[in-house]
Amino acid sequence: MKELHKAGITSAIALLMAVFTGCKAVGPDYTPVEVAVPSEWPAVETSVGSAAQTADSRALAQWWTTLQDPVLGSLIERALAGNKDLRIALTRIRQSRAALGAAQKQLDPSVNGSAQYRRSQSGTPTPDDPDPALFTSGSDYFNAGFDASWEIDLFGKKHRSIEAAAAELEASEEGYRSVLVSLASETANNYVRLRTLQKQLEIVYKNLQLQEKIQAVLEDQLAAGLIDSLRVRQSRYNIETTRARIPGYRASIEEISNTLAILLGAMPGELHEELADPGPIPVPGVEIAVGIPADILRRRPDIRSAERMLAAQTARIGAATADLYPSFKLSGFLGMTAASADAFFSDNSPTLSITPFISVPVFNRGRIRDQIEIQNAVQERTLIEYENTVLDAIKEVRDAIAAYGEEQKRYRILENGAAQARAALEVADERFRSGLVNFLDVLDAQRALLTFEENQVSSRGTVTQDLIKLYKALGGGWDPDGI
Repeated sequence: MKELHKAGITSAIALLMAVFTGCKAVGPDYTPVEVAVPSEWPAVETSVGSAAQTADSRALAQWWTTLQDPVLGSLIERALAGNKDLRIALTRIRQSRAALGAAQKQLDPSVNGSAQYRRSQSGTPTPDDPDPALFTSGSDYFNAGFDASWEIDLFGKKHRSIEAAAAELEASEEGYRSVLVSLASETANNYVRLRTLQKQLEIVYKNLQLQEKIQAVLEDQLAAGLIDSLRVRQSRYNIETTRARIPGYRASIEEISNTLAILLGAMPGELHEELADPGPIPVPGVEIAVGIPADILRRRPDIRSAERMLAAQTARIGAATADLYPSFKLSGFLGMTAASADAFFSDNSPTLSITPFISVPVFNRGRIRDQIEIQNAVQERTLIEYENTVLDAIKEVRDAIAAYGEEQKRYRILENGAAQARAALEVADERFRSGLVNFLDVLDAQRALLTFEENQVSSRGTVTQDLIKLYKALGGGWDPDGI
């Protein structure tokens, strides 16, 4: 009889498992969103014409190598190894992986070991008892075994939660890649700014030396009585105007050097000696890896992250919808129960109990539907945010392409203007020494040359910075083969 009872329980459990295993998860299934993007980008104008719109994922992964600057390459590699924000992003991935593991384990039964001893006494104490506080009779209860419970995922609430956790893990991985993209571009951008400022400071010193040479000539002429003091004073204030530019450049160089140190995860000031000697401004090559607009949907980590968050939110709708349906839970106990320690290991002490439990929402369905509506609204908002992320990405690329091309045109104009200003200063200086022009013409030529040369160097740096922005907008800076 006992065997038949056990067989009946086993058959019932097997039947329930077979029925419930066939249940389908409720709620919407996620399907990737199709977003219309342009078929091609505007032409990328370079100093030698339009660049080919090639797209090599490996070239984009290490786009800074196209600038052919070993110092820059070393700085970026060290930043990728030591940056604090990158390490924070890794902790978020660990957190998401643990959350996914916790969600997956909700499918497993919960088993806990337990042991219990209970002493019950009854009766009325008498004066003859050794201790009047004791009762006259009592009983013992010994219990030890395993408590188990299993909530069967009838309508896929737990599976939807696992879907959401898996999508959030992928989103956190894309967040890490976003940090990689930003880190590489920020390091390169600050390095180019540093080299640009150093070059501009060199130009200021060079013009200062030139002005001081002219000042020496004027003072000799003043001592010889050939000119009056006005021209000497004009030259002096022009020199001081030029010299006043130096502190600003030095302060900016200090600030950028400290910023680079932080990007590398180093103490501010550690890079001063390494970067003290001015170096050339990195110059971009001719070929620019742009690709087609559809590539950015696969390359931009922020777009990929937004898409994964949309998938996660779609799964949450299913998890909330499952609350409208009944839930089924099995709980049981397997162990030994006895009234005395001696009888604890007897043949009659083993105990087995199985308790099925079903819960049906009745009076709280309105609240559940409100929760579903909340998740639907969040999903709609997440979809709009995803579409906005794509639009912003398209805008960033187009803006960067236009800025890169137009800045090169501006650089060529400034290059020609600097050459003209240099020639004008030579002519003005020669004519002034011959007494043919006023010294104000020399001062104007000096100021014009300094302005053109500073702007030319600034534009040279801006061209490279615009290319860096373009590579960042394209999602370059991370390797598709791994985290």
